[in-house]
Amino acid sequence: MLVTIVVSCAEISEDEKDTATETQDVNTRYGKNLVTLPPLSEVAKNETAQWSVFDDLEANLITLKNQPIGVIRAKSEQMSAQSDSLLKKIPEALDTRPVHARMVLANTRAKLLEQVANYDRLDSLQLEESLQEMNLAGANLFIEINRTFKKNKIDNELKETEKKELEKQQRFLDSVYQAEIIDNNSN
Repeated sequence: MLVTIVVSCAEISEDEKDTATETQDVNTRYGKNLVTLPPLSEVAKNETAQWSVFDDLEANLITLKNQPIGVIRAKSEQMSAQSDSLLKKIPEALDTRPVHARMVLANTRAKLLEQVANYDRLDSLQLEESLQEMNLAGANLFIEINRTFKKNKIDNELKETEKKELEKQQRFLDSVYQAEIIDNNSN
């Protein structure tokens, strides 16, 4: 009988430890060192506003910092679904290989974060690493979106400058031809 009491006390003690660990995990905040994401340019904001759930993904990425595990689980699940949706239809202005590659990476990182956050035994170091990687993937996506619009602006300016130069050359050639015609007619 004495052995039964000792064994049952040991089981109660083990259950209390699991509950204490679970309580600590619920109150512990993760992602305290996440860097702030780069802001999107006005042109990029206007274009991404038409990209179904991009604003929701952006909001989840921004609010990942310093959150308890329950919030991280919910946000990682949402980001996984949002990035799946965004990959299906990328707007024409953003449908470039670099943006697509960054979107695939963000999607993969969201799925990995969701997986790590939902492990039965939470590994806080692995969770912090997954949060850092998700944050970096989001930052790289934002940087590439901004870069795409900056490049498009530069390309358009170059095309416009080239067009003006060709028009100027054409006017010059036209004036030379006109001068030759007048010169030939006068002789």
